[in-house]
Formats: sequence, C-alpha cells, structure tokens
Amino acid sequence: MTSTEPTTEPMAGTRAEPIAATGAGPTVGGLADLAYFHGTWTAPGRFHRTPFGEPKPIEMTIVGSSRLSPHWLQMTTEEAATPENASPLRATYVWGHDEATGTFTADWFDSNGGRARQTSPGWDGDVLVFTGTMTLHGATVPLRDTFTRLDDDHYHHVGEVDLGEGWLPVDEENATRLPVGAES
Repeated sequence: MTSTEPTTEPMAGTRAEPIAATGAGPTVGGLADLAYFHGTWTAPGRFHRTPFGEPKPIEMTIVGSSRLSPHWLQMTTEEAATPENASPLRATYVWGHDEATGTFTADWFDSNGGRARQTSPGWDGDVLVFTGTMTLHGATVPLRDTFTRLDDDHYHHVGEVDLGEGWLPVDEENATRLPVGAES
C-alpha cells in the first residue's frame, strides 16, 4: 500500500516533463501538461479592493502533489496569519483532464465555504486560463484564474470575478518554487 502523504518534491527537470518523469507518480492523458505546478511554492501577493473586502497583503504556501495520481493533480493553498490577514484562507484544488472534451478541469473548495468549477483549453504559450463559476454564501458569479509561467520556477496568478461590469481582480500572487527539502 502506498503512503497517503502528499509528494512535495518539485519537478526534476524542465516544465515540459510529465509528472511521471519526476518520480511523483504516473499520469494519464493530458494531465502531464499540468506537471509544471508540482512542488512546493511560496506565493506572496495581495487581495485587491473589491465589494468583498479591503485590500490586504497575503503570504501563501502552495503545494502541488500527485496524491490523487494518475488522474488528478491536487493543489493546496494556505495563507499565513499576519496582522494584516487575521483570517487566512485555506483551499484545496483538484485539477484534471477531460479526455472526452480535451479540456482541463478545476474544482476547488475553500475554508470560507466557497467552491468553484472551471475548465481550460490548456496552455496558450506560457498562459493557462481557467474559467467557470464560483459559489460563496449562496451567490454564484463568473470566475477566471490566469496563470502566467515566467520560467521553470516562477509564475504569476490573477484571480478575477465578473459581477456584471467586466472582470474585477480579486487576488494576485507571484509564486516561486522551493528547492527540494526547503519546505520545512
């Protein structure tokens, strides 16, 4: 029987290598295209001023693991509690690939009671965009998450909602992959 602990080792080589090449577990179908996100990342950023709240800085740790391999990539996020962020958010994302449609899927659940379901056609160069809906406290709104790959160990993320007047940025982070063993 295999361990249920998530694997947090980053990819061994370039972003084009599938997760299977890292020793993190096999993948199926197009899931290898998401292997870039495997590993532990630090992601300082901020929440923007929105109808949901005031702006605030955030310090986040993100772990992309093969815990649900070979069909899913699990991503967990955890914000650090700081004086500016007294109620840090925690979330679990499950990313996959729908072989029937050829699209990527993303489902997430957070500690505020939020949930989302999104899809993506895949990478367009170094940009991956997921669109769908988010539901929180009984309201459902369009949601878009954009990931821009800066290099093998850095990406930029922007999360946006549409409240009827176009896309409004909610959160934004710059993620850096930690070296193996630096997670502790």
